[in-house]
Amino acid sequence: MERTGLLEFIAAQSVFIAALVHLTLGVRGWLRWIQGGFFIPNDFRWPVFVVSGLAIFVGLYIASHRENRRPFYLGGIVVMAGYAVGYFVWHLTGHRPLLVLGQGAGTESVSLQWFLDHLFAGPVEFASLFFEVVAVVALAVLLVTVDDGGS
Repeated sequence: MERTGLLEFIAAQSVFIAALVHLTLGVRGWLRWIQGGFFIPNDFRWPVFVVSGLAIFVGLYIASHRENRRPFYLGGIVVMAGYAVGYFVWHLTGHRPLLVLGQGAGTESVSLQWFLDHLFAGPVEFASLFFEVVAVVALAVLLVTVDDGGS
């Protein structure tokens, strides 16, 4: 397999896994609210995870049928970096139910230990962050090395 093909494979698989994690978490979280009688949950992460996960799957499908994938590389970088940065920002801002708005549980102070505690908070958190970072790196390499004609 050529280098571009391998990088696209790694990027696509990493993006797929990150989207699947977020879609699964979003559906599970949102269903808990729906079962409690609230279609619009107090915690907006769940609908955002569902919508963004589905949008990523659509983007992967469309990108797979395009010759020029550079816009999708850039979009993937933005979304994957948004997931990873958003995870830490959400914790830093006190686990606010409306993402960055609403009453939080208080702010946390950043330290290496804080970062490691959140990075290794659980297998799902670690796997999601791992695949998001792998996707960002692979997509960034593709963005700067692949010409406008795609692979």
